[in-house]
Parts: sequence; C-alpha cells; structure tokens
Amino acid sequence: MAAPRTVFIFLTVLLSAIIWPTLTDDDDFYKLLGVSKDADNRSIRRAFKKLALQKHPDKNPNDKNAHAEFVRLNRAYEVLMDEELRKKYDQFGEEGLKDDFQGGNQYQSWTFYRDNFGIYDDDPEIITLSRADFQQTVINSGETWFVNFYSTFCSHCHQLAPTWRKFAREMDGVLRIGAVNCAEDPMLCQSQNVMAYPSLVLYPEGIFFNGPREMETLVEFAMSRVSAEVHYIKNSNYKALTEEWDQYAFRPWVVDFCDEHDNCLSVTNRRKLSIMLEGVANVGTVNCIDGVSEDNLCDKLKRTSGIVYYPARKMDVKSGKEILSLDPKEIVTTVLNYLPGLNKLEDAEVERIISATMGGVSGGSLNSGILVYFVPNESIASINPEFKKLPSKIGDSVKIRIGVCTELDGLCEGLFLAELPKWVMFKPAGGYEINYERKTGVHEVISFSRESVLSPMITLSPGAYKKVLESGEEWLIDYFAPWCPPCQRLLHELRKLHNSINEIKIGTVDCVAHAEICQQAAIGSYPATKYYKDGKVYSSVGFHDVNFLADFIEDAKNPRVKELTPQDFEEKINSRAEGVTWLVDYFAPWCGPCQQLAPEFRKLAREVTKVSKNVFFGTVDCDAHRNFCSSSGVHAYPTLRLFSSNSRQQPFDYPNHWWRDYGSINRWLSEYLPSKVKKVGNDFYTVVLSDRQPWLVDFYAPWCGHCIQFAPVLEIVAEMLEGRAMVAKVNCDQWPGVCQSAGIRSYPTVRLYLGSKDGSPQPVQGYSVQSQHAETIVQIVDNAIGTKRKRVQDEL
Repeated sequence: MAAPRTVFIFLTVLLSAIIWPTLTDDDDFYKLLGVSKDADNRSIRRAFKKLALQKHPDKNPNDKNAHAEFVRLNRAYEVLMDEELRKKYDQFGEEGLKDDFQGGNQYQSWTFYRDNFGIYDDDPEIITLSRADFQQTVINSGETWFVNFYSTFCSHCHQLAPTWRKFAREMDGVLRIGAVNCAEDPMLCQSQNVMAYPSLVLYPEGIFFNGPREMETLVEFAMSRVSAEVHYIKNSNYKALTEEWDQYAFRPWVVDFCDEHDNCLSVTNRRKLSIMLEGVANVGTVNCIDGVSEDNLCDKLKRTSGIVYYPARKMDVKSGKEILSLDPKEIVTTVLNYLPGLNKLEDAEVERIISATMGGVSGGSLNSGILVYFVPNESIASINPEFKKLPSKIGDSVKIRIGVCTELDGLCEGLFLAELPKWVMFKPAGGYEINYERKTGVHEVISFSRESVLSPMITLSPGAYKKVLESGEEWLIDYFAPWCPPCQRLLHELRKLHNSINEIKIGTVDCVAHAEICQQAAIGSYPATKYYKDGKVYSSVGFHDVNFLADFIEDAKNPRVKELTPQDFEEKINSRAEGVTWLVDYFAPWCGPCQQLAPEFRKLAREVTKVSKNVFFGTVDCDAHRNFCSSSGVHAYPTLRLFSSNSRQQPFDYPNHWWRDYGSINRWLSEYLPSKVKKVGNDFYTVVLSDRQPWLVDFYAPWCGHCIQFAPVLEIVAEMLEGRAMVAKVNCDQWPGVCQSAGIRSYPTVRLYLGSKDGSPQPVQGYSVQSQHAETIVQIVDNAIGTKRKRVQDEL
C-alpha cells in the first residue's frame, strides 16, 4: 500500500517544482537588476538606468545577444515597477505573470535613458511617489505636500525640472516635496484628476497651482498655504511670553534681532524657521533699528543684530547663545544640537515593560504608550538630532525613550531585535510592536507611532505565538518577511483593521527571525495571513487593503463558500432541486493561480448570495480528494464548474483562457442564472409605455464594455426591486428604432418609466437614472415611486 502513496508524493513534489520553479541568478528579476527584494521604486529605477546605459543595444551594436539581454532587463524593470505585477512575481515567480503581462519587448533609445529617464531620482529632497505609497505617505500623513505630476515624454516637464529641484532645496523642511511620473503610473494621476503635465498640486487640500512655474511664484504660493507663528517681542511682553504663558514658556526661543543694516532674517525666512521648529522652539523678532520704534529690550539683552538661542524661561544676557547663520536650515541644525537628547528608559519603565509584554501575549498594561529607540550602544543614540523633534510631534500620549541594549540585561534579546537600531512601540493595553520599515526618519517614525499606539496588533515572539495557538481564541496572524515591500504595506492596513472590526486580535510573525514557526505553518510566500477560529484556519496570500481584510474575516465568520467532500457533492449538487445553481472551484493548495482566484471567488459568493437565494458556491480540495477530482474529469487547477438550475443539463466549465477576476466570472455566471430582467424589443411601446406599473429599462449594445460590466448589476437591481418595479433591457443593435425614439445616445443608458395614466402611453423618453450602482439605482426608483404615489393621493 505504500507504493501509491510514494508515487503521489513524488508527483506532488514534481508538480510543485513545475509550478514553483527555482530561479537562478540569471532568472531572478531582483538579481538581474542588482537590487534587494525590499528595494523601493527609486532604487529599482536607478539600478535599471545604470544597466540601460551600459547594456543598451545602441551602445553594443556588435553584440548579437544585446537585444535579447536588454529585453530581459526591461521586462524585469517593468514587472518590479508595477505594484500588482511585482506582488504576483514575488508570490508565484514568472509563472504568475502568464495571464497578466507579456510586455518588456518595447524600449526607448539610449539617449532617452541618458537624458529623460528618472529625472528626480538623484534629488534627496524630492520624494518619488507611486500608487503603492501615495495614500499612506501623502493623503493620510497630515502633512503639507507639494507634488509635481509629470511625464517622462513631456518637454515642459523637463524644462521645469531644474526649477523644481531648486524649489525643493529651498523649501526642504518647510513642506514635503514629491514627484509622480504619470508615464509610469497613469492610474494614480487619473485618480488625482491630473489631466495635463506638469501639474503641481498642494496637499492635503488638493489645490492645483496655476501661476508661472518660476521660483519666486512657487515659493510665494507655497508659503501662502502654510501657517507660521512668529512673535514680535517687546520689552512690554517678553516676560509674559517667556515665563508666564505656559503655551510658550516651556519651550526655548530663537530670536531674530534686526538693526538698520538688515542683519536679520527676511520675513519669508522667519516664517520658514517657525514652521521648521514648530513644537520644538518658539521664533520671535525684536526691532533694534534706531528711532522711535526701537525697543528697550535690545539694550536689556545687549543685542542689536543677529540670531540668538535662549533656553526655556531664560531670556537673559547670560543664557543667550549666538547662532552665526541666517540660513533657516543651518539655524535648525544648531538649535537641535543645543536641545537635550531623548531620555533613557528608566528602571521602573523597564520593569513595567517586562511585566506587560514578556510574560506572553499580553501580561499587563501600561499607563501610556512607550516608543523606544533601541541602539547597540550609547554613541549610536545621538546620531540623528532630528529625533529630538519627536516628543513635540507625537504628543503626551506616547513617551519617547532611548534603550541602550548593553545596559538592559537581555531585554533586546528577549524582543528578538535581530538588527539594531530599531524602534519598538510598547502599547498601553499590553504587547509590543517592532517597526520594520527600512526608512526611519522623523516622518516615518511619527507615522508608525500614530498608527501603532492605537492598534491592537502586536509582534509575536515564539512563546507568545505558542500561547495564541493554544488559547483557542480568534486571532488574525500575519506571517511576513521584513524585506518584502507588500508585507510592509500590509502592516499599515492591519493597523487600521480595528476601526472596521471590533475587538479583533492581531499578531505578526517575522519569518526571517522565526523561520521554524513559518515552516511549521506551511508559509510558502509573503505576506501570508491566517485567521484562526474554532479550530479552523482560513488563509489569504499577498497584500490586501483593509476593506478586503474585513471581508476576509467576515467570510470566515459567515462563510458563503462551502468546503465540499465527495459525500456533500452527492447530497447537495447531484441531488439538487430544480432551480438551484452551484458554482464549484476545484483547486490544489499548492497551486499559485488557485491562490489568486480564492479571494475573487469569495467576493463573488458574497455579492451574488446577497440577492440570489438559490445560487450556492463550493470548493473541492483536489489534494485531499484527488480520486474524486480525477473521476470528475478535473485535470487542471483551478477549474470552475457550473451546475445550472436545470439539473438535467450538463455542467459548464469556465473557459481557462479567460480572466479569473470577480467581474469577469460574475458576467459569465449571470448568463446562466434565471433572470428577472425581461428582454423587450418593438413590444417596448406596449409592454412598458402602456403599462401602469413602473419599469426600469437598460438600453445597451452587446459590444459595449461598460454594458457588459453593468449587466450583473442590473440583475441585482431586478432582485431588489421585485414586487415594486419591473426591469427590462433593450438591445439597441437589434432594435435601433426603439432606442432612437427614446433619444439614446450612449450605452448603457438607464431610464425609469413610472407608469401610464388614464390609459394613455407615457412619454418615450422616461426619466434618466444617472448611476450604475445597484443601491443608488434602487433608492432613486423607490423615491420616484413614492413621490408619484403621494401625488396621486393628493389628486384624489
């Protein structure tokens, strides 16, 4: 009996080798470009440009392999720069790209890559943005951004580039400067209503700049949209400002003394300085120009010009420190050096942290969040003076501390901090979360702190992980690798999940630090999310947004897809009643395309079962039931098979060469479902216009893509309106006269006919319904029907 089992294992391994090919250095896209797997778009673009200038066929005319080699490089670049393609490549290798990407063969000239490619990649002040990070980095940041939407192929964009670089250097620290290449990311630009290049847009308001694209006007526009507090200090108010008013007195002061020689900051630079030091130090100016307006404070402080730093509550001659610069950025650097460093973890705090986090999942709670910067030794703690801004930026709800690992008696080892330095949030409710972001500047740390302190998501150590699995409680666990960009984006989404699902428990496992755990959990690609509930495990692979995650958990709690055994199949499908439809997904757990289909299939089941009571969805695991699948004629995975409402009819398979996404499968499925939408033609005039009942009519053309997409929505509308209004559709290719008489000029067009009155046909134009969303259409129809009934009652 062992032989068949051995053969099966061998075949499974062989198939896995076919589906999951081992990539050589020559095949792996990351190694082709010479970048790490956590490389961002800027790094990928810079690496590709360097290779393009070396290996382009234009530069190697005598190399017969130059074209093929460059096509391979170009393919690698195009895949890794596209968020969706890169995600599929990371999960499934090139096998996962078969249905989605056949590109890479077209490329530009060598001079294009030299002169026009990656025009802002060497400018550290300009952040290159993409669809993958725009929402998180710009929209959700709460910061002011000025973003240049440009195109590689736009001459005006290249003309603007030197000015934009100069502007970015000038405004660095005042607001954040970004750039989006719309030639590479057109969907992002369309979503931001960018229709022309270059477009300069100020966020968060989304204000488009419309003036001359010159340095002076750009600075003037940006400064007019930011707020700055500059104090005019006098002898009459300096005591109140520096000692009595708590909102100012607890911070140091940077004071600008102005004399008749203008040895002081300009008005604009003074405002810039105030913005750059917001929350860190107050900015003020004193008039020391000879004359009536000269202030006595100049004599009292023995200053008539220059910039002076005063510690908090100490604006006096002895305490002042002169700053020998009029450049705002240099002044900020000096001020930060004057400020005290972050406090170290206190012994009592260490004890509370150990009590709250090291005893397992969550051994207790803290009074507030504690954000700790763990460093290997004390000299590292002072590397980035910008971190001194953090307490004022993050606020009192989180304490900021330095943790020197050599002084903490094994705490860092207990947290499994593989690489240092590292930021860790110890949460008020217990537990902790490690920040795995590659970039850990002030902006990134602030973002991590704000997200993490409110989120129940915690990092799981091996001990905590074991307790979670043994507890039998519901947990969502994310298995990830710190180098994986989709993993990092998923962490942001997981931190927001508690806003959608109450009392959710979320844990994360670092598969680099804890490889054995991930091997035992059969993690084959990153990120992998598993929901543990009632002894069952529900799996999801890859990056997904918070809405998908909420649906994923809802599907686990209230599954619309039934896991079928051969016995279930006989009872539920082969013996189904007339009018009952089943759609079944035959899959293998190791099959990449099956994993891609799974969330689309669950979404289809969720949406269709909302309105169709006699349509059911199931899955068959062909690894567990291989004989059954084989005898059912299933020889490829995934196979989607429809068992229609006519039980005597043979089942239908979804075409293998079609897209396996929710919309495509839904349109295919709707063709086989019983329809409540009536097809009308020339009888439109009698069936619809002469009927006293309300009718909703879709005028469409069979070749129209939007019409095809709208068809399943119309079926949902018909279900929702049953008993209140009839629903019909008219094929305008087949019945052009009907559509012309109704004044139809575009497809699909939806019209509402409220019913004839006194036996007279109603107007052929009807009422236009300007929506293609089921709930909105139903609301419009119900409101119109209600208004008509009220009018009739009033007339009676």
